[in-house]
Amino acid sequence: MKKIEAIIRREKFPAVDAALKQLGVGGLTVEEVAGRGRARHTTTVLAKGRWNYEEEYIKHLKLEILVQESNAQRVIDAIMANASTSSVGDGKIFVSSVDEVLDIGSKAVDEKAVTFATVPTQN
Repeated sequence: MKKIEAIIRREKFPAVDAALKQLGVGGLTVEEVAGRGRARHTTTVLAKGRWNYEEEYIKHLKLEILVQESNAQRVIDAIMANASTSSVGDGKIFVSSVDEVLDIGSKAVDEKAVTFATVPTQN
C-alpha cells in the first residue's frame, strides 16, 4: 500500500476531490495546514490607510490518501492535473510505503483494515 500526502492550494480542493471521487477513491483525510516555502503571499490591509505585508506562513490543505500500490500513480496524476496552476506555491506530493495498517475496532490487518471503496461515477 502507498500513502499519498498532498499539500495543495485551498481553492483547488473541489477539483481535486471530484477527480479522486471519479477514480473511486473512497477514503480521504483533509487538514488545514500552514507552511512556508519559495512562494510568498502579500496581503493588502485597509485599516486607517493602506499597507501591504508578506505572510510568513501560507494556508494550504493537506490530503492524506491510502491506496493500493497499483492505483497510486493514477491518484498522483489526478492530483497533479487538478491542483496545478503552473506557478510557485501549488504545493507538494509525498508518497511513502505503508508497512502495516490496523483497524482498531474490527482488529483487521493490512488491506482488510482499509476499505478501498469504489465511488460510482455520476452521469
